[in-house]
Amino acid sequence: MEKSLRVSSQQPWKLLGKQAVGASNHLASGVKFDKDRINSNSLSYLAISNSESYGTVPAGFGNLTNSNSLSYLAISNSESYGTVPAWFGNLTRLTQLDLSGNSLSGSIPVDLWSLASLTILDLSHNSFTSPLLPQIGNTTSLSQLNLVQCFLVGSIPAEIGRLTSPTELRLSDNSLSGRIPAEIGNLQLMFVLTGGAIFTRLWPHRPPPSLSLVNLTTLTTLDLNGNLFNSTFPNWLWKLHNLSYLDLGFSMFHGAIPAGIGNLTGLRELYLGDNSLSGPIPTEIGICNSLKLIDLRDNSIFGPIPAGIGNLTGLRMLYLDHNSLFGPIPAEIGNMAGLRELYLDHNSLFGVIPAGIGKLTSLGVLYLNDNSLFGPIPVGIGNLTGLGELYLNDNSLSGPVPIEIGKLSNLTILSLSSNSLEGTMSELHFANLTKLSELDLFENSLVISIDHNWVPPFQLRSIKLSSCKLGPAFPRWLRSQNSIKYLDMSNTSIEDVLPDWFWNNSASFINLSQNQINGTLPTSLVLLSYLRYLNLACNSFSGSLPSIFPTLELRILDLSRNHINGSIPSFICNTRRLDILDLSSNQISGEIPSCWQETNYFSSINLANNKLSGEIPSSIENLIWLESFHLNNNKLHGLLPSSLKNCSALVFLDLGNNKFSGSIPTWIAQNFLDLEVLRLRSNMFSGNIPAELGQLAYLHVIDLANNKLSGPIPHSFGNLNAAMTRWKQHLTRRDKQVFYSPFVKDRPALLPFDKYEDSIALTIKGRYYNFSIILYLVNIIDLSNNNLTGEIPIEIGSLSTLQTLNLSRNNFVGQIPAAIGAMKSLETLDLSFNKLSGVIPQSFSALNSLNHLNLSYNNLSGAIPSGNQLRTLEDASIYIGNVQLCGPPVTKSCSDDPNVDSTEEEYEQGSHVLSFYFGTGLGYLVGLWSVFVIMLFKKDWRLFYFATVDKMYDRAYVAIKIRMRNCHDAADRM
Repeated sequence: MEKSLRVSSQQPWKLLGKQAVGASNHLASGVKFDKDRINSNSLSYLAISNSESYGTVPAGFGNLTNSNSLSYLAISNSESYGTVPAWFGNLTRLTQLDLSGNSLSGSIPVDLWSLASLTILDLSHNSFTSPLLPQIGNTTSLSQLNLVQCFLVGSIPAEIGRLTSPTELRLSDNSLSGRIPAEIGNLQLMFVLTGGAIFTRLWPHRPPPSLSLVNLTTLTTLDLNGNLFNSTFPNWLWKLHNLSYLDLGFSMFHGAIPAGIGNLTGLRELYLGDNSLSGPIPTEIGICNSLKLIDLRDNSIFGPIPAGIGNLTGLRMLYLDHNSLFGPIPAEIGNMAGLRELYLDHNSLFGVIPAGIGKLTSLGVLYLNDNSLFGPIPVGIGNLTGLGELYLNDNSLSGPVPIEIGKLSNLTILSLSSNSLEGTMSELHFANLTKLSELDLFENSLVISIDHNWVPPFQLRSIKLSSCKLGPAFPRWLRSQNSIKYLDMSNTSIEDVLPDWFWNNSASFINLSQNQINGTLPTSLVLLSYLRYLNLACNSFSGSLPSIFPTLELRILDLSRNHINGSIPSFICNTRRLDILDLSSNQISGEIPSCWQETNYFSSINLANNKLSGEIPSSIENLIWLESFHLNNNKLHGLLPSSLKNCSALVFLDLGNNKFSGSIPTWIAQNFLDLEVLRLRSNMFSGNIPAELGQLAYLHVIDLANNKLSGPIPHSFGNLNAAMTRWKQHLTRRDKQVFYSPFVKDRPALLPFDKYEDSIALTIKGRYYNFSIILYLVNIIDLSNNNLTGEIPIEIGSLSTLQTLNLSRNNFVGQIPAAIGAMKSLETLDLSFNKLSGVIPQSFSALNSLNHLNLSYNNLSGAIPSGNQLRTLEDASIYIGNVQLCGPPVTKSCSDDPNVDSTEEEYEQGSHVLSFYFGTGLGYLVGLWSVFVIMLFKKDWRLFYFATVDKMYDRAYVAIKIRMRNCHDAADRM
């Protein structure tokens, strides 16, 4: 018997936890021994675990091969590295070997598979990066094999089927690939873990799957999570009657869940989430009475939740979120009294929340958000005293928030946003919510009426009250909230001055926009040292900008639409992470700062609608990440500096309504390859329009109106791809109008940087329209009020999705190209005040979207086309100044008027069209009641609804006008 084991003074090896020497020799924790001179013939049990060796497996351990009795060896969680020595293969008496939790690398030595007596082998959590060798089949006594997270590669050798007695096989979280060999079906396994590998097929087709798994009926645990099977479920799965744990998640399974799942009556945990499953949830799942957990999340499962699921009275966790389930929540769900977590969010469930929810008194998490639920919040929800997270947001719930919600003393998250809730919430709703950390009530019609002296019992981390009524006074109870990270009280009817204490907090996100907050901003905001997002837009702040801002973390600053004056302080140039700056629509004067540096990472700068003067500074060349630049409506002048071309990431450039002069530089097209919007209107630019602009593949808004440009329209404008194809096709490059800088990519999820929407004011039909999030849908070319000459190029007719074309007040000559009739999306066409001649092309009658036309003051002649949409444009002034035009709506008659028969035929056709739209409209009104509530409170549905109504109105209006015109013509001819 070993009486003393010494440790080397240079590298002590501590024995901690379960350690023993010999059959009855135990080493106390901390006993030292010389690991390089172990020489014992009687040692049978050696465990070195949870130590801090920081070295390779000691060479002295090779002396263990002299032991005739060593059966257990564990060197685990000791941060050993290097390769596994080959001498391990000489420990012929070894029955259990544990080398787990180290940093061993290289290959698993082939000699290890020659240990015929080995029954348990654990090499998990190492870095071998080697394949499994066929020699694994030699360890025929092996009963438990754990190779989890070993970075193994290659395929599983077929020889694994020679292991006659294994009960546990763990191969998960590796890089194994290929097919699982059929020979694995020879094993009498009870526990299989192969999740996280990359198997491409669940099982080979020969031999048949049902036969290859005939011996796996004893299996109790099967984990194939995280593979690439890309198949439906094999039938043999549902014959594994002893299964208690089944994990097939994240493995690209598709198809429906078979009814055979009802055969697994002993199943306790079922994981089928993160696949591509479809079809309904089989009712047979209600037979699996042993189930404690069901995870079907992130699939495409549709249909109702089966009422039989209420039979699973022992269920603890139910995850059905992120599917396409519809119908009501079954009342039987209230039978699952032991349920602790319920996730039904992100589906299409409708109806009221069943009162039975109040019976789930063990519930700790309830997610019903992002559905179409309506009706009141049940008062029984106050019975869920153990509830920690309650998500009911993004539904159509109505009525008041029940005061019983104040009983939820364990609640940490209360999310009721984006509903139709109304009424008043007082201190009684919050009195017992001592653990509340996130309060989300925005986009409701709630009134928050709280006494000024009230001190909340909680410390909130996130407050979202946008669109609720808090004002007119600024809520004083916020003063006690010392842990706020996210504060959104925009559009809350506050008409007050911000108290001094407000500017000393730890928030990262502050949004107080769209109120009537007045007063001045403090000279320094340095105390907001954690601030990343500050939005005070649409208020009544006055005075000058603060001279000191937090410069280390600030990324978005929006002070637009206030009454701020003075100049732009130099702190702007010292902000290293500021991504978006919006100071537009104030009274800021002076020059644009000239201190821009290469360390600035702006993606959007908006200084529009101020009183800025001077020129664009040359230091602008340092803003190489700039995507959006708005200087419109100021008093800036001079040439466009060549330094601007260094801003090659520009997408939006708006310099309109200033006094810039000179020619439009060609480098705009050569350097701004991602440009989408170019607005230079109302300046003093002269010279020709660069032909190179036609090379910009994403340019869909060109506004050069009100300048002194001359020469022809470049023929290359017919190549503008963004105006030729639907802009939605380009959304893969840019998702809406969201800006990202090199720093924004690591932003925390707490900060919604997509809340800033770039916008631009465009002139359409003589009126200004502000476009923001739908700007990508707008296609406009406005070259009006210049000195352009020549003919309108025929190539412009290829711009099939262009919506507005304004060439008015120029000196164009020649005929109107008939190709314009191919511009099917054209809604506005203004060619007035030119020198155009000839007839109006008959192809204009094909412009079915046209609702604004102005051809006045040209030299046009002949009959005005009488096609479908043109018949609705009855204002004769759109043709005034063309004395040789004839036919309706002008008073001059044409000699080639159509005959009465033709008119009656058109009348009959118009009647059919009118009947069609009348019937369609009537049917639409009859069905309106069923979706009215949803459309009223769901923004996306509402936008689609009004767009549909507008389109139907336009078409019905056209049909009615045509019919009336035909009736009038017929009456005149009788």
